Amino acid sequence: MEKKVCMPRVLKNISYVLFPILVTILVLLIFCLSYPLEKDAIKAGTNFYDTNTFAEDYANRIFGALTTVGLLKEDAETTAYSYYYSHTEKIENNEKVQNIHYYTDYRGSNVIWLVIDNDTKEAYTNLGYSIDTSNLENIRNKIMENEQNWKYQDGNIETTIEKLSNENIEYINSGLDEEGIETIGNVETSDLGNDEQQDKNTEEIATNNYTIYTALLDEMEYVDGIYTDQLLYNTLSLVNQNLIVLIPLLIGLMIALVPVIIIGVGRSSKQEGIALNWFDKIKIELATFIAIMIGCIGAVLSLSVGGASTIVTFTLGISIAAVGFLIIYLACILLFETVVKRIKTHTFWKTTIAYWIYVKTKDLIANLKTTKKVILYFILFIVANLFCFAIMWSDGFPGFVLTVILYAVTLNLLMKRVKSFHKITDTIHSLYQGDTDIHLTETELCKEMQGTGKEINDIAGGLSNAIEEKLKSERLKTELITNVSHDIKTPLTSIINYVDLLKKEKIEGEKAKEYLEILDNKSQRLKKLTEDLVEASKASSGAIKLNKEKLNVKELIKQVSGEFEDKFKAQGLQEIISLPEEDAYIYADSRYVYRVLENMYSNIAKYAMEGTRVYTDIIEKGNQVLIQLKNVSKQKLNISTEELMQRFVRGDASRNTEGSGLGLSIARSLTELQEGSFNIYLDGDLFKVTITFEKK
Repeated sequence: MEKKVCMPRVLKNISYVLFPILVTILVLLIFCLSYPLEKDAIKAGTNFYDTNTFAEDYANRIFGALTTVGLLKEDAETTAYSYYYSHTEKIENNEKVQNIHYYTDYRGSNVIWLVIDNDTKEAYTNLGYSIDTSNLENIRNKIMENEQNWKYQDGNIETTIEKLSNENIEYINSGLDEEGIETIGNVETSDLGNDEQQDKNTEEIATNNYTIYTALLDEMEYVDGIYTDQLLYNTLSLVNQNLIVLIPLLIGLMIALVPVIIIGVGRSSKQEGIALNWFDKIKIELATFIAIMIGCIGAVLSLSVGGASTIVTFTLGISIAAVGFLIIYLACILLFETVVKRIKTHTFWKTTIAYWIYVKTKDLIANLKTTKKVILYFILFIVANLFCFAIMWSDGFPGFVLTVILYAVTLNLLMKRVKSFHKITDTIHSLYQGDTDIHLTETELCKEMQGTGKEINDIAGGLSNAIEEKLKSERLKTELITNVSHDIKTPLTSIINYVDLLKKEKIEGEKAKEYLEILDNKSQRLKKLTEDLVEASKASSGAIKLNKEKLNVKELIKQVSGEFEDKFKAQGLQEIISLPEEDAYIYADSRYVYRVLENMYSNIAKYAMEGTRVYTDIIEKGNQVLIQLKNVSKQKLNISTEELMQRFVRGDASRNTEGSGLGLSIARSLTELQEGSFNIYLDGDLFKVTITFEKK
């Protein structure tokens, strides 16, 4: 069987997936449009490594290294580059360097460096100590083999970074400014500002004899300023060319998705109309609170991600944040859908606390007479209570006695009214159960409820009389139908037998044979009508003994379908059956459930349009089992559902077909007799029957 697909729901779900993607892209594009980072360089298509941003980041890393090893004093610009671990290795006869000091940045760094103090014969590096880094040559090679590198030696710079070369370094707004390399080695890079200070720096540089090797790792392993700036720069470069076109396009797509989502909200292939769940029935304020709490959980996840030092931890942090944003988005969907569904079903106002207050206030006003009495009694009780407490305060024992008497009298009055209330509710419950002979003694009720007791007694008497008249009428109708049917059956049987005998005689003449055939058909039809009439009478009056048992609906459907297979094929009907994976059970009489289904299949075989499909579905919905039969009628169904369910009424206006018009009435009576429900739905020429039983 083809599985039903609800296209509005499918399109809604697709839109839900697309919407956050479009929003994310739109926010990113707006950010790209407004972010000031290297706009001219991006327009010119400049490589990130040729930008001022990269040069400044790299220069700050150089000064961080010099600060770390103590060649520069720590200031506000370099305190971020702090190290927590160092290891010293003594070197003999290695270019006259005595010790190599290994420093490790606790956050990691994509810039590796080696600083050699030629005066003290000490070397410093942030490469971890290993066999590959146990001597200067290996350290230099490991640093300089990277594409982006920078070397300072004997007052000269050798670098692949154009912005940090001897010619261009003066344009970088970092510690490497003014005369560029002359500031390296100064105590305070911010001390430059006059000729006298520059002369002093130049003189001091001559006494600071050291060599610097630095490089940016070709494969960056850590999330630092250079990594994030490169990621941002590349993103901006990627989308910058099409921003003006993409932003309006994305906004248009987002606006187009909104009606698609709204149309699909509440739609389902399993039922018609808007499907509501428990969340759609609670107060909207409570639903909003639940959605906000779920969103807060997502916000906590999104904001609880700490600083990332490596690509792995950065990726993990982004993943956790994405889960948090997803939870927030799902909370928004939950709240949005319940609001839309309430609006569609016109229940939004009715599910608000304000409406609840309105209803309670309205009831209070409607019962103002009783309310006034209650308020008066309450005020009198408070006054009497205060009076007793005043006496107790002045003279303890008499006040205590009066207080006990007051509470005893109040309790007695309340108990009497509660007792009267329970008698009334018990009587109403008995009436609901069908006991109309019950009678209330009005004098046993409190004064306020005696009028209600009298009215209940009148209702009980009226119901009893009405039920008795109804039963008498039904009994007479059943007896009449049974007697008349019995009287008709005797001569009818004789007619059928004589027709059968005449058919065995060799009667000549085509007209005589034709008349005999018509007589046979009409007599058989009259017999069927008589049987159906008796059965309809018994079913409607309940004069049928039921033998209920646990019944497998799947097997019963297969059995009935198999028996009608040849009739369906003769009419060119194709039956499509949809059954649940597991067996579905109901508690009913198998004979009469079979008769109901037989009537329905017979009805389809007679009145369904040739060459069409017949759909049979078994649906488990909560604690109910639904049997649905759908077909297209060959005749126009110019009749209402209520009329079609009446006795002796058929859907064909010409009334020239073989049915008695009792099939649907019998099926409904037999179904309701077994505590089921039988409903017909007409939509143009589409005829649908739904039979519902409680699941066993």
